[in-house]
Amino acid sequence: MSVLPTRFHEAHWRPEFCSPEIESTRHQADQALEVADRYDGQQPLFLFVNVSATHVSHCHYLGSSTDSVASQAAALAYADILVGRLLDGLASRGRWLVIMCADHGDAYGDDGYHGRGIAHPAVFNVPFASWVHG
Repeated sequence: MSVLPTRFHEAHWRPEFCSPEIESTRHQADQALEVADRYDGQQPLFLFVNVSATHVSHCHYLGSSTDSVASQAAALAYADILVGRLLDGLASRGRWLVIMCADHGDAYGDDGYHGRGIAHPAVFNVPFASWVHG
C-alpha cells in the first residue's frame, strides 16, 4: 500500500525524471517550477520532488560504468546546482517552507558492506534540513 501518492491532487512522472537520465534533476526542477507557476495562492501548495540523480545508477556523471563514492559525489554536485535553481525559483514566488532529506544512505565498503538494503548506520543516517525560503 502506498500512502504518499494519495496526499496529492496531481502527480507527474516521466522517464526523464529517473536516475539513468543524466539531466533528471533539471527535468524535475522544471516540472516543479511549472506546477508552482500555476499556483494561485488560495490553498497551501505541497510539492514533493524526489531527486533521483543521487540514486543508482549515478556512475554516468563520471563517465564510468561502476557506481562509487566519487560518482555519488558527482551526482550530488550536479543535483545541488539544480535544487538551488529550484529554490531560487520558488523564492521569487513568495515564502516557502522547505524540507530536504534523504530516504536512505548507501554503504560503499563500510564495515565490508555495499548497497542500501542492509541494516547499517551508513544506510540509516541521512541528512535532514528545514527552513523558510524566500
